[in-house]
Amino acid sequence: MVRIIDVHNHLYPRIWLDYLAQETQRPMLKWTGSSSLVFYSKGTITGHIDRAGHYDVEPRIEDMDRYGIDVQILSLAYPGVELLPAVEGVTWAKKINDYFAEVCQKYPGRFFAVAALPYQNMEEAMKELERAYKDLGTKGIMMFSNINGKSLTSPEFEPIFAQANEYQLPILLHPTIPLTADAMIKVGLPLQLFGFTLDTTIAVVSLIFQGALERYPKLNIVQSHLGGVVPYLAERIDDSFRGYAGEWGIELGRAPSQYYREQVYVDSVNYHLPALRCCLDWMGIEHICLGTDYAHRSGHPEQAVACIKDLGLSQEATDKILGENAARIFNLA
Repeated sequence: MVRIIDVHNHLYPRIWLDYLAQETQRPMLKWTGSSSLVFYSKGTITGHIDRAGHYDVEPRIEDMDRYGIDVQILSLAYPGVELLPAVEGVTWAKKINDYFAEVCQKYPGRFFAVAALPYQNMEEAMKELERAYKDLGTKGIMMFSNINGKSLTSPEFEPIFAQANEYQLPILLHPTIPLTADAMIKVGLPLQLFGFTLDTTIAVVSLIFQGALERYPKLNIVQSHLGGVVPYLAERIDDSFRGYAGEWGIELGRAPSQYYREQVYVDSVNYHLPALRCCLDWMGIEHICLGTDYAHRSGHPEQAVACIKDLGLSQEATDKILGENAARIFNLA
């Protein structure tokens, strides 16, 4: 029987939340109840915690059992440690990775984790990646769609992609405060609506256009939220490459969509069946994994498994999406 594996969910260590809550110069969160809080960025609400399972493992396991999730690959979402001053970011990356490792050891086979890294200090980030991989057994790397406003194509981040390629650790590409935040705020729309999906799309497509996937053929990226808008703009991405690559100094051996369909994977966090079918038709069964976005408001863990089954695929194909693809990509024992 297939293990049902959730590749997109978030666990916030309570010590991390308590640390952020006591910040006065850089307020990032505010508790609104005994098990609820809101995250902020420059006065704009960027996320919520509404249930204890967001930071407490025991109620999380109860929810997993209720929703039919056997395994979760844990990650830390916004706010990440890269937002802190360098010294604090390095310290908290280690604390969070140690916490994740403790959870994985306490519940073997139920939880795995991807590493949080202090990208504001790349020398220390590389050291922490080495430690997380060799000592803690991390199964991947958490990377945000931009790093404090810097593009992932910035040369300073190249060592991350090189090491991920060497160790064959997938990069979980997740949104943060998007580059389009000002535009979203200007028109009065939640950042989660277009800002998040566009930001991961900008990140992964720019990495392809700038040759990162060509340079590192064993580099695999798991893009959040059903690939942002890539599967639905695939032809336009290739057309833009063919029509304008020369003017922008872009050189690739193949069409951008080929790199994407070979080295990028997506989670199923978009429970609209026509969208799932569109993505499935373009990317194929082997490149989609189950995701719940637990426990954010935009996630629907209670319907994640049923939504995949509602696609009406064969049992073999359904099992690949529910767990077999994730087990292969993240090298889960």
